[in-house]
Amino acid sequence: MKVLPVLFLAAALPSFGLAAERPEGIAAAEAIARAALGADCDMNGMEEVPMAGPEAEGFGHAVHRFAYKPDYDPNGPDVEAELYQLFCGSGAYNIRNAFVLKTGDSDTPKLLAFAAPDLAYAYADEENSRLAADPKVRGFHATALLVNASFDEKTRTIASHAAWRGIGDAWDSGSWVFRDGTFLLVRFEVDPTYGEPDPAAPESYVVFEAGR
Repeated sequence: MKVLPVLFLAAALPSFGLAAERPEGIAAAEAIARAALGADCDMNGMEEVPMAGPEAEGFGHAVHRFAYKPDYDPNGPDVEAELYQLFCGSGAYNIRNAFVLKTGDSDTPKLLAFAAPDLAYAYADEENSRLAADPKVRGFHATALLVNASFDEKTRTIASHAAWRGIGDAWDSGSWVFRDGTFLLVRFEVDPTYGEPDPAAPESYVVFEAGR
C-alpha cells in the first residue's frame, strides 16, 4: 500500500471554506472533550472552533447524524444518534480528533474511547528501515484521540491515519465500525519502517482484523 505524505499546516485554515453556523450540542461536546483531555484537546487555542463545510477536512468540527436499530429492541423504533467529530489540535502534519456520541433525546453525550493494539517492533538495522520479525501485538489499549480521522456515513465507519513523520513513509491506520451504540475496532494496519521500502518485505502489516 503506497501512502502519500500527509501535510496539514495551521496557516492553511482559511482555505478550507468553513461555515460559521454552529449546531446545537456542539458546545456541550467541546466541553466534554476539553474536560477529559485537557491540553491534548486545546483546539489550537481557538476560542471558537468553526464548523467544517461539506467538502472540508481538518481544522473544524463536524456533526454526523444517523439512526439505527438497537439489539435490545430490533422491532422497535429507530434510535437517533449524533456523532460530534471534534478538532482537538494539530502539529506539522497530523490532526488530532476526538468523538462525542449522543443517542436518543435524553441520553447524556459521552466521549468515545477506541480500542487499539499495543505493538512491539524488532528492527533489523539502526535506521529502522527493516524489521527482523513481524510486528507483535502485546495487548490492547483505549484512546480517546484519533489522528487524521474521518467518518464514512454509508458504512458508519471511523477511520484514522497517523503519519509518523512528515513524508509519510511510516504510519498506522485503523477502522472502527458502529454497532449497537458503540464503535468496534475491525482493522488495524501499520508500516513501521522508514526510508525506501524493501522490495523483499511487505509494504505494510495488518496486525488486527475482525474475524481473524
